[in-house]
Amino acid sequence: MNRKTALAFVTGLVAALPASRGAERTVQLRYQRPAQYELAAGIRKVGIAQFGGQTDLDKRWGDIAADRLAAAMDEYNRKYNRYELVDRKRLKAVLDEQDLQLAISDSASAGKVGKLAKVDAMIYGTVSAVTRDETATRTTFDPLRRGMKTVSYTKRYCMATVNFTMDEVATGKTLAAVSTKREYDSEADKKSGVAGIGQALGFGGDKLPPAEQVISKLIDECVAEFLGKISPHEVSVVEKLQKGKSKACDTGNKLATAGEYAEALECYQRAMQERPEDHGAVFNAGLMHEAQGHLTQAAELYDKAFKMEPEEQYLLARKRVRQEGGE
Repeated sequence: MNRKTALAFVTGLVAALPASRGAERTVQLRYQRPAQYELAAGIRKVGIAQFGGQTDLDKRWGDIAADRLAAAMDEYNRKYNRYELVDRKRLKAVLDEQDLQLAISDSASAGKVGKLAKVDAMIYGTVSAVTRDETATRTTFDPLRRGMKTVSYTKRYCMATVNFTMDEVATGKTLAAVSTKREYDSEADKKSGVAGIGQALGFGGDKLPPAEQVISKLIDECVAEFLGKISPHEVSVVEKLQKGKSKACDTGNKLATAGEYAEALECYQRAMQERPEDHGAVFNAGLMHEAQGHLTQAAELYDKAFKMEPEEQYLLARKRVRQEGGE
């Protein structure tokens, strides 16, 4: 690999369900990424202010967002050792002594608070949370009446917007200004064909997740995006294993989801020998190479699978490993 990325692999079944005949099996690729913003190494000690908002509800979510950022950043720091985070309780105590509020909305206040707390940088921001429910109707089949009927149901829309600012205390310079927004639409979530927020929260079918849980999840995603800008971080990609056309491929899928990548690769190679036209086995073999960091071999197999059957999944996988390999 030309890029300085480390690859680890974890596996699991969709929705953590036990393996069953015909169930989709997945593997999860995890890549390490550097920070997107190149901040000076001297920016080490960081304080996090309470995030503000227009309404009382926004301010409550702002407080939660600041806590989530502190917790996530602390977890990142244990892994990457990039920043030294000032405890928010200690930061509040320092400000209480000066009769100052923890909520910050401008660079001047950030600099003043940062100097009192003796940090290199302050992070502050604002949060806006929106939830909206609408009643809609749809036509469905009634098995009792053996005919169609109209039923009412609820559509739910949620949006979280979090604006992050990171200022250098000594100079007042803004090091990073990131505006993030995440949305949830129950209609789009159900029709997406992938595991959306509702499913991630354990809700499926017509059962909607509570709005507060959705906003909480959206804020977590905003926090993760911001941390990806200022800190080394991890990204993951879930890939669905193809079923293939042979027992050898099926055995390979079982081994792959158990984390036995070398053995799974042998099965896929045997499947490719038995059924040369089996593009699913070819793709799965590429995944096993990628799992073991063999990106050149993975790219070749993804390319072969795509030429055999132009599936979008194969194309995106080929693009991913080419980028990871520095092509």
